Amino acid sequence: MSSRRVLPTKINLISMRNQLKLIRVIKRLLENKREVLLIYLRTYVNEYEKIYNEVNEALKVVYDSYMKAVVDEGIGNIETIANSQTSSLQLKSSTKVIFGVKIPITELSETSIPPKPFSEVETSPYLSEAYDRMRETMIKVIKLVELESTIRSLVAELRRTQRLINAIDTSILPFYNNSVKYIRSILNDRSREEFVRLKVTRRILQRRRGDGR
Repeated sequence: MSSRRVLPTKINLISMRNQLKLIRVIKRLLENKREVLLIYLRTYVNEYEKIYNEVNEALKVVYDSYMKAVVDEGIGNIETIANSQTSSLQLKSSTKVIFGVKIPITELSETSIPPKPFSEVETSPYLSEAYDRMRETMIKVIKLVELESTIRSLVAELRRTQRLINAIDTSILPFYNNSVKYIRSILNDRSREEFVRLKVTRRILQRRRGDGR
């Protein structure tokens, strides 16, 4: 929108100045929000990397123990034990709000994890070790899923905030700044013209008074 479409009046000049102040306040708030979102994002990314490395190392141990158990028990016996289990994991999900951003919360109900379906005496100790480590790791895997979703939500909000700031910088602020300058320029020109007219009128009146004498 061109600033020249704005009617150059004193009322519009006051209105534009007030709106300009408000827009600058909004921009500062958005910039503050961006900084806070960045702080949260860095925190969650660091936590994600930490847990990811822990899960990665734990799964290596689980896989190594599982392969050793397969060697001891045979793949057929391992599959029979695995097929005897039912899907019983239960998750509790909710949300919390961080600086206007909805963050998912996911918790694994540990009581829903089935107990060992085998005797430690009768089966390979490697199978028991794989089960124990996998049980511990499962909770962290769920946490990773939660953190990944959180990071995605924060990144999306950060991008929206940055787009608003860019719009203010590239479009909104220039329009209001130019409008204020345009109106002020027109009003100043009118003021100068009015001053010149008054000065000329005063000279004419003075001459007429002089002629009358």
